[in-house]
Parts: sequence; structure tokens; C-alpha cells
Amino acid sequence: MLKAIVLVGALALASVAGAAELPAYPFVHVDASGSRYIAPDIGEIDFEITAGDVDPEAARALVESRIAQVRALAEGLGVTADNLEIRDVRKDLRKVKEGEPAAPFYDIRAGVHIKLTDMSKWRELVSPLIGMPNLDGFATAFDTSQRDKVEMELMEQAMAAARKKALAMAKGAGLKLGAVTAVTSGNLKNLTRAMGLAPQDTNYSRGGTRSAYNRQDLLAIEIIKLVQPVDMIFRLK
Repeated sequence: MLKAIVLVGALALASVAGAAELPAYPFVHVDASGSRYIAPDIGEIDFEITAGDVDPEAARALVESRIAQVRALAEGLGVTADNLEIRDVRKDLRKVKEGEPAAPFYDIRAGVHIKLTDMSKWRELVSPLIGMPNLDGFATAFDTSQRDKVEMELMEQAMAAARKKALAMAKGAGLKLGAVTAVTSGNLKNLTRAMGLAPQDTNYSRGGTRSAYNRQDLLAIEIIKLVQPVDMIFRLK
């Protein structure tokens, strides 16, 4: 409510303040969001296979053996070749710590990404992986194949909520709500910054579970919360 009052009242000062981004008519600026919790139908797990030895070929052979085990497990659960990715096989010379033998020691590493589209098999996939030697650096993520459809529905929900809020604000100001003159799925940054109302930038990341936690937590399937925000400007009359 305060935002609407400030924006409407500030119009009389717009020419004085030189706020070029502001509309040249009475308006109300509102934001709203639509949200929904949804069960995922896509699960992804990333991890690293690591082996160390003074003989780099011995370490590589162990990594290749683990890769074969992982591949057999995934394929046995119906994971297709394009949903199983082995990447970044590399050799690193481990730094010698004080007091350790000076002989070179090599680490061989390979990154693995598996995408599962049948969540009924999630536990069958993850349980053997978290118990397998030489595997670490786990991270999981979940998604839905219906994301585009759900986000469109949430956009409609958010716009309806924004209009309802704008109607209440217009009524409170003794005015009528006019047409929509601007809408965006994010902040109207030029406007909000011109009015000194811009929030601090926030970085968003997809939730996941890493190996620093109890590995048994990786067996859990996380419910997804989808949120779709909107910013809208309505003319007042």
C-alpha cells in the first residue's frame, strides 16, 4: 500500500526531480507472485569418482572400473545414454605435504552426471552410489517436465493477484483502475530504482544436497516450489 501511495504522490514531483523513467500519467505500480509445490518427475545426481596412486595407470584403471560399475547400474535402471554423462577425466599431481614421502602421487578424477526420468527408481539408483568406494562430491537436483505449463499457469495467477491488489490501491486513493501499461516477469528496475524502491539484487540457485550432509539424505526426493513473480503498472483515472 505504501508503495502505491508513494508512486502516485510522487507524480507531482516527477518533473522537478527529472525522473525521466516515470510514466507521465497517474499510475499504480504493483507486484505479486504465484507459487505452487509440485512433486518432481525428474531427478539428477552429480558426483566425482576419484582414485590416487603413485602409479597413475593403476589409479586410472580403478576409476575406469568404477565408471563401468556406475554405467551398468544406470543402464540396468533404464537410464539412456544421453542421460548418463562421464566428463572431465583428468590427472592431478598431488602436492606433497611436509613429512610425506617425496615420491609423486597422482589423483585421477572423473565427473559423472545422471538424469533419471522415472522417480520410482530414485532409491535404486542412489543407494548403491552412496555406498560405492571412490565416489564423493554428491549433489542432487529435482525438476518437473511440466515446468513450462506450470509457470504459465502461475503467471496468470500472479497477474490476477496483482490486479486485485491494484484495484484495492486505486479504491483507497479514490481513483478508478485503468488499463495495464506495463508488465514484466521480473522487477521494473528502471522504475523502482527511479523511485528508490529497488530491492537488493539476489542470487537464486536450485536447491540440492551435497555430500557434506548425511549421505542418506540423498535418498530423499525433494518437493519443488515454483514461484513466478510479476510487476505491473496500471493507469489510474
